[in-house]
Order: sequence, then C-alpha cells, then structure tokens
Amino acid sequence: MSERPEHVVLLEPAPRSVDQFLEAKLHRPPARDGWVGRPRLLDVLDRSVSRSVTLVAAPAGYGKTTVVAQWLASRRGERAAAWVSIDAGDNDPARLWAHIATALQRAGCFLAPDLPMFLVAASADVRTRLLPHLLNALAATSDGITLVLDDFHVLVSPECHEQVAFLVENLPPSTSLVITSRSDPRLRLGRLRASGGLAELRADDLAFTRDEARELAAREGVDLSDADLDELVVDTEGWPAGLYLSVLLRAHDDSTSTVAPHARTANRFVGTYVTEEVVSQHPPPVRDLILRASILERFCAPLCDAVAGRSGSAGTLAALARENLFVVPLDDTGTWFRFHHLFAAVVRSQLEATLGDDVAEMHGRAAAWFRANGYVDDAVAHLVDAGDHRAAATVIQENWFDYYDVGRSGTVRAWMRALDPRVVATDAAAGVTAAWLATVRGDRPAQAQHMQALEPLADVGPLPDGTHSVESAVALMRASYGYGGPGDMARAARRAVELETDPRTRGYAIAQHSLGHLAYLDGDLDGAMALLTEVRRCEAAPATLRVNGLALEAFIEDERGDHERSREAAELAAAIVDARAMHETPQMSISLTALAQVQASAGALDEAMATCRRGLSIRRRHMTYAPWMTIHHLTVMARVAALSGDTPLALELLDEIDDLVSGYADGVAGVRARLAAIRSLTGAGASSRGGGEQLTAREVDVLRLLQGPLSLREVAGELYLSPNTVKSHTRSAFRKLGARSRAEAVEAARRRRIL
Repeated sequence: MSERPEHVVLLEPAPRSVDQFLEAKLHRPPARDGWVGRPRLLDVLDRSVSRSVTLVAAPAGYGKTTVVAQWLASRRGERAAAWVSIDAGDNDPARLWAHIATALQRAGCFLAPDLPMFLVAASADVRTRLLPHLLNALAATSDGITLVLDDFHVLVSPECHEQVAFLVENLPPSTSLVITSRSDPRLRLGRLRASGGLAELRADDLAFTRDEARELAAREGVDLSDADLDELVVDTEGWPAGLYLSVLLRAHDDSTSTVAPHARTANRFVGTYVTEEVVSQHPPPVRDLILRASILERFCAPLCDAVAGRSGSAGTLAALARENLFVVPLDDTGTWFRFHHLFAAVVRSQLEATLGDDVAEMHGRAAAWFRANGYVDDAVAHLVDAGDHRAAATVIQENWFDYYDVGRSGTVRAWMRALDPRVVATDAAAGVTAAWLATVRGDRPAQAQHMQALEPLADVGPLPDGTHSVESAVALMRASYGYGGPGDMARAARRAVELETDPRTRGYAIAQHSLGHLAYLDGDLDGAMALLTEVRRCEAAPATLRVNGLALEAFIEDERGDHERSREAAELAAAIVDARAMHETPQMSISLTALAQVQASAGALDEAMATCRRGLSIRRRHMTYAPWMTIHHLTVMARVAALSGDTPLALELLDEIDDLVSGYADGVAGVRARLAAIRSLTGAGASSRGGGEQLTAREVDVLRLLQGPLSLREVAGELYLSPNTVKSHTRSAFRKLGARSRAEAVEAARRRRIL
C-alpha cells in the first residue's frame, strides 16, 4: 500500500456575490419637496392594509411608485415596510426571492441569516419547499409587514408568477402585499376580489383632481384661472405626467395659452414637450448627458462619465435630481439614479434621432464599465443591446460558473436565450457555455448536439473562463458528469489532465477530481485520495467540486477504517454547504451522503437513515442529473438499511444500483466490491437470493466480461491484467459458484444477481 498523503485542510473562500445592484433595488424613492400631497389616496392605502393585496395599476405617468412611496414616508401605518424594485433580472426565481427575503429581513421579519442564499440555491423548489419557511416567518412577525413589489409588470416569468401567486394565497393576516404595475398581474385577481382580499387603485383613482392640479401649478409658480385649470384637468383627464408637463410649459412660456391635449394623444404631446421644452432647455453638455444616460436603466456619475466619454457627471446629476422630477434617486446617498420611465422612453427616441450612429458604441462603453466593476448582468445586457453577441458570449463564458456555483443558473440560461442562435452555433465561448448548461441539467440530447457543434473548434483556446481549450472543456464535461460510463470518463479525464496543467485554474481542479473519482469507482483508494488531496489544495476549485471531493474523502477514510478523518471531511463538506445555504441542491446533496456514512459508522443508524432519506428525496427530484452521486448515495443508504436489519430495503436499493451500473463492464470494481459487502451484511452473501461464498470485485469484473465472446487473453487485455491472473480469478469464481463452465458460471451469477 502506498504512503498516505499528508492531511490538508484548506478553508473555503466566502461565496462571491453576483448581484451588485441589491442595495439600490431595496430602497424606495426618497421623499421629494415637489410631491403634491394626496391625502385621499393615502387614506385608501391606510385602509388597504387589512386586505391581503393592494394593486396599484395604471399606465406610465400616473405616479404609482410615487404615491406608494409617499404613503410609506408619511408613516401613517404601524407596519414596517419591505421594498423591492423589480427589474428584468428578477425573472430568475433565485434572484427574485433572494431580494424579497433580504428586504423582509431588513423590515423585521425574523429569518435565518442565510435564507436569501438558501432561496437562491433551491430556486427549483421555491413553491413547495422554501416559501412555506418564508410564510411561517411572516406569520410569526407580530407587528406585521407590508411588502411592496414595484414595477411588477417587468416580471414575465410564468414560474415567478406562480410563486408569487402561492405567496398571495397563503399570506398571513399580519402581512400585506402592495403591487405597482402597468398591467394586471396573473394572480387570480377575481378570486381575491370575491373574497374581499383585494384593494385597488386604478388610473381613475390616481388621476389628479382639480385641487391637486392647482397645488401642482402653485408649486411650479404658475397661476391658473379657474377656467384654465378646469380645461387643463379635463383635457389631460387628470393624467399626472401630462398635467406636470403642461404646467412646466406654462412656467417656461407665459405667452402660451395652449394646454395639454386630450390623454388619447398625450404620448405625442409628451414626446414633443420633453424634446423641446425639457431636454433642449439645458446647456449642450447637460443635454448630451441626459441623452446618453437614457440608455441606462440605472446610472451613477462614474458610469455616466464612461458612457459620455468625459468627466464631470457628478455635479450635473446632483443638479438634475434637485431640479427635475424626472430624475429619481435610488438611494439615500445620492449615488444611483434613474429617469422616470416615461421620460426615459421619450429621451431614448430623441437619442436615436440625434445620436443613432453612436448608440451601439455607448452600449459598449456601458458594458465595459459594468464588466470592470463586477456588474455582470448589466454588462451582458448592454453588449446584447450593442449587437455584439460574441463579446456577450465571452462575458457569459467567463462568469457562468460563478453564477452556477451560487444557484443562479437560471440567469445564465436567460443570457444564453438572448444571444443570436447563429453565435451559439459558431462561437466557441457560447457553444461551450451551452454545452455545460446542458450537461449540468442532465439534458443529454442537447449536450450531444452542442458537443458535436464544438468538434471543429476543438483547438480554440484558451477560453475566457481559463479552460485550456474547447477540447479540454468537452473532456471536462465528459469526465466529471460521466454520462458515457467509466470508460468514456477515464479517456476524457486522462486527456483533461494532459491539457489542464495550471494548478491555479478551475479546469485543473475538475480534471484532477474526475480522475480521483474514477479511482474511487474502481477501488483504488490510495490513488483516489492522492488526487482528491490535490484538489483540496487548489484555491480555484469551485464550491460544488470541493463538496464532492470532501464527500469522496469521507467515503475513502471510512473504508480505510479511519473514522475520525472521515468525520472531519464530512464536516468540512457540510460547512461549505452551510456557508452557501445550498442544502437542497442536487450538486451539494452528496454532503448528506457523507454525513449519513459517518453517522452509520458511529452507530447512529436512525439518524443515518433520516439523513439518507432527506438526501434521496433531493436526488429523486433531479433524476436526469449525473448518475454517479446517486449511486454513491444509494450505496450508503443500502449499507445503513442492512446494518439496521431492514433487509428488504437494502436489497431493493442494491437492485436499483445494479440497474444503474449494469451496462458497465469495467471501471467499477470498487462499486461492485461495496455492493458485495453490503449483500453479505443482509445474510444473502454475494447474492440477494442467498447462498454461496462471496466473490471478489475482480472476480465479478472477469465474470462480466465472460458474458461476451472475449477470450481469456482478451479479457486480460481489457482489465490490464496478465492472462495467468485472469485464469486464477476465473477458477476461483467457478469454484465459488459451483460451476464447471463459462456458461454455467454466468448463469449462476445471474441467478444470484451478481451480474
């Protein structure tokens, strides 16, 4: 036996945040001196807290966000408020619920500190497994909470709508939900109305009254006669944006007697007014900044400097925020802003008309700034808007694993859907990302299709994520997920190790881990441990790989009889999962397998079985996922069942494992030896049907090849053994099975379910 490798403990780095806009999204707009008081609407909102849901729905320019922010700023209610501004990225359930959970925590809802990350990691099970935790926490909040979801119309994901609908249907009385939207959300509103659970503010409610219009005019220093005021309110139908623009027009041009046109033609009026009376009234540098910043959903001074190609944006933004109600601060520090949605739409139209040739370049500059500052979501979006899909594919490939490693694969899939399919089919970075996504989801037909498309690009490299080449990336996928069986895994792993030689890279860690896993499957515990220890040293190893490696170490040390080291490895794996709150994900559930093994070896069989059942429930929900970790889990669970005296369950699990590995003739000697040992614990020896001396793992491998037409010399070649060794294994197997020929031995082995 080779010397045991040194014991290495490498602390797991803290998980990297991949959502830099979290803070701005969780702040309601600060109170503004220019806001018109609207006590009649605040009274309605005060009464609405007794309902489950308050819907504030109206087209752009009706002040939906403003009136809810006014209500919260007035502190008229006793409940704390949690605010989330919805953006396009929230169509990934992981991101949406992480933001909602964080906002609720800050509003006083007592949640586990890691629940936002937990929600991220288990996004596939939000409705059935995670929302109940959130609802229980809300029910326990004695003072009550109001949750505001602003700009809900941006949320188009059916999955997210179903999850929010579940939340609504189960809200405790202490919680109310306020939704602002340009359209009715798909939340079974009819049922809510019928049950008295819905309060509504519509365009007619939000329209300015005569008194509110007078206050607006007075705040802008415009004195209107009663007749002019009546005409203004009638012609705009109280549309707040139209009224505001009309008042500003009069403030800048005392000679005009024209009021805003009827609301049916209001958009044309807004466009003309914003272009001629708002944007054009500013000095050229300010006007230019407004136009260029209009491509941005949110902006800060350094970002505007980058897009405009010059400095000095900070003072301009501060002045615009003070003077112009169309610039909305997004935080209390005056760092981030956005334009009013209606204003932004008009200015973008003007931008296309005046600087259309520069728009793509501006998107490119914005993408470069976002990328340099860690805002990957926005960098990808602006590269797509710039039409530079290959550059977007590069950024995606560079970052996709970081998102996958914290449970944000839904965001990566959305990015890939935004790319031109022709780019995905021909670009190396895009094709590799698409192949990885298919691999980690267990979509084998899509994986095969993408890998075939990558064959002509095999020599392209290095890739943006640090992988040596396209050939290496494909080898890593085949080696680490093993859909092609141990033989294919071994060939791919050996090639990946040849290509990935830099120990500072993730590709190196994956290659070494894959080879170590193969050694464990084949029963080479020393070889496996040496490779897995190398992975543990690699700082670039992702969390999912560390957990898998530590779980394998726990299995190996348990087989060696070093239960203390086995326990330590399992605890380190659990610590990584705890830090990332990814307990419910298939890629992390192997930590439960390791824990169950440790518990069983310590004699805590009931606890071990409970842990096994929890892990199995996760794996059953992801049956398309890579089969090998499922095999390991079933093996541990079968051992626990056998030790507990539950022979029927143990044999049932062993039969399932047999089905999973039945097609593999080599590379699984370790697996078969473990199964044989468990069968012996059941009292059935090497067979679930009883009788006979136990066969060794190598004897089983020889028998499996003897099922076919291979000669003993050819069997020796397949197993890398000498012909004499194969003859010895064959004679021993025949004796144990009571067989006198090859055919009798194979038949006896099949009867005893060894084959």
